[in-house]
Amino acid sequence: MKRSQLALGKAVESGDTDLVYTVVTYLKNEMNRGDFFMTLRNQPVALSLYRQFCKLQEQETLKDLYNQDDDHQELANYYVMASYREKRLESRLSHLQSAIDEYNKAKNDFAVKATEDEIRLLRFQRKLDDEKGAGLLGMSLQGTMEALMALGLHKQAEQLYRDFKVPDKRYWWLKLKSLAEKEEWEELEKFSKSKKSPIGYLAFVEVCMKNNNRYEAKKYVCKVTPEQKVKAHLAVGDLEGAADTAIERRNESELGAVLSRCSASDHLLVDRLNRARVSSSKK
Repeated sequence: MKRSQLALGKAVESGDTDLVYTVVTYLKNEMNRGDFFMTLRNQPVALSLYRQFCKLQEQETLKDLYNQDDDHQELANYYVMASYREKRLESRLSHLQSAIDEYNKAKNDFAVKATEDEIRLLRFQRKLDDEKGAGLLGMSLQGTMEALMALGLHKQAEQLYRDFKVPDKRYWWLKLKSLAEKEEWEELEKFSKSKKSPIGYLAFVEVCMKNNNRYEAKKYVCKVTPEQKVKAHLAVGDLEGAADTAIERRNESELGAVLSRCSASDHLLVDRLNRARVSSSKK
């Protein structure tokens, strides 16, 4: 064993990565697993190189290395990665539960919670796949919510929003885009009135316009904050409204923004805006 350690030490000292790999491979074939791992532990550089090799070629050996070193954090990470390679849900859940056990030993509370959430999401997805044929299994949380909304399963999407404490802003953006893309304008208006929008109302204007519905977009202009009202009027093509707001607010940049959208036929409006700019600059 001493000769093996000496050979490995010389290979590491040479700085030749290929030579280190050659010696490590030779020792692996010649020594029993316990002695081989012990030899590697005394040579951190060789151990690091061997771990990189195992990540690509020998996943099971990698698990044994982490077990040998009582490296609970890396062992947990291994189980998480292994879970993604499983096609059967039961096997995937088993790997994730093993990861939770190791994260607990590593005292990584954040990772424990994240992995528990992943298990809950997978079970939720399987349940809906069985009931609705939704094809959700394996999607991210956001992807699952988007798919549910696209299928019109808004109650289930809202359940995820509440159960997983999805930020209000993210949920509102997802639902706004989904309803507009499906042209469910009445439902969108009801949603906008359900409570004060955490993403504001300019978002409603812009998303409606993106989905080619100026009529619906105009409904939300009056709800936009004063600071965004000029932008909202411009978004729906209402130059007069944008000009009135900019003049009332005496805001130089807003007056300039409206002027930049005017054409030669808007000379009366241009005159009003220019007078307002002059008046604003004097104060």
